[in-house]
Amino acid sequence: MRIVLSTGGRWKKLRITVDRETLKRVKEMARKYGFRVDDAIKMLLRGDFIEDVPPEATDEAIEELKHKAEALKKELYELEGKWSPLKFKTYYLAMDNQNLAIQLSAMIAHNKRLRKSLGMGERDYSGLEEKIHYYLNFRETGRERGIQPRKRTE
Repeated sequence: MRIVLSTGGRWKKLRITVDRETLKRVKEMARKYGFRVDDAIKMLLRGDFIEDVPPEATDEAIEELKHKAEALKKELYELEGKWSPLKFKTYYLAMDNQNLAIQLSAMIAHNKRLRKSLGMGERDYSGLEEKIHYYLNFRETGRERGIQPRKRTE
């Protein structure tokens, strides 16, 4: 068989002749290890293969590793099946927490207005506001950014 390699140029081509026995052996090895024949030939020509094979790398050891990989894939799919519903549950819980934080923020604002209109003293809601910021996924509170709370004008 004749193999022609080209670099893309018009005149730059390399022609190699491979005897039938060698080509037959390359095809068998490619089929055995799951490569396409043309990819196997490219790897052989480039030298992209392992030259010093360790003595424990036998066909039986490779088959055993394939079986272990399949078992690990099955275990991965089982874990994925268990994890997927939990992921959705946590998403909906996070959405519920955000809704509750929004409602709590509105209630605090309403409480502040009522206390002001009734002439009552102010209360400190900083702990609740930190929780609201946490559940609304604000990375930093206003105080951490250097924003001071507004002073009330009466």
